[in-house]
Amino acid sequence: MSFRLTILGTSSALPTSDRYPTAHVLNVHERLFLIDCGEGTQMQMRRYRIRFGKINHIFISHLHGDHFFGLYPLLSSFNLMGRKSPLNVYAPEPFEEMLTRHLADFDIKLGFELMTHGLAGRSMKLILDDKRVQVFSFPLKHRVKTYGFMFREKEKDRKIIKEKIAGRGITIAEIALLKKGADIVRDDGEVISNAEMTTLPAPGVSYAFCSDTAYFPGLSTYVAGVSLLYHEATFGDDHESLARQTGHSTARHAATVAREAGAGRLLLGHFSARYKSPDQLEEEARQIFPGAEAAREGETYDI
Repeated sequence: MSFRLTILGTSSALPTSDRYPTAHVLNVHERLFLIDCGEGTQMQMRRYRIRFGKINHIFISHLHGDHFFGLYPLLSSFNLMGRKSPLNVYAPEPFEEMLTRHLADFDIKLGFELMTHGLAGRSMKLILDDKRVQVFSFPLKHRVKTYGFMFREKEKDRKIIKEKIAGRGITIAEIALLKKGADIVRDDGEVISNAEMTTLPAPGVSYAFCSDTAYFPGLSTYVAGVSLLYHEATFGDDHESLARQTGHSTARHAATVAREAGAGRLLLGHFSARYKSPDQLEEEARQIFPGAEAAREGETYDI
């Protein structure tokens, strides 16, 4: 079973020769979720062998080009590859109108169903609920409507103690009940205690995506207790005033959110092209949150 993150892009609005705009792929038990889709995303997907056909859900944080200009060519590639399975795109509400206009202007007729889900409001909302994971959106603080995303693994089944059920004549149906936490009550009145036959599963993990945003005190409540927090760190201390002007965060801001949220780990990204290396940003963040790490393109992080 897997819950891991692959980084496809770590740059901010201006790409560099070795950094692409924002795009992440989250693998939840071999189901792939694409989070933001900056220019060149599909090239990075090819480079790092991300299977196009496994992506059925795309999440767009906001409608600035470095976060979604890669989506239109990706949709075109899906079409050219003969995609038939439905695709879901979650994006701020104006996106549906923009997409409709784009498809009409370029006379594109998709061979698959494309379902858009508009993001709106100023509270945390459940936007996807399937058998493995729940996905929530929550508002960020930027120059346009922007949303973060929280991916929470659903509670796993309890683990059967094989030695305990041996010789008890327990059926497959009864094992299924035990995994769900129920006791077994047989027709003759015998009760087989769940606590005797099972152990608690490993706790579920979670991943939160916060880009782009200025720091604000309430942000940590949306990502409280998250296993892995990705938070933009566009600037360092040397450009804190510019961060405030543009609705972005410094590395210290990102680390502060991680500390306040009680996050397990912190990944930094969305680096300004001013910084040839993110080492300065990583160092500044570690002064507040020692586990901070600068995201590296092509790296996969187990959660």
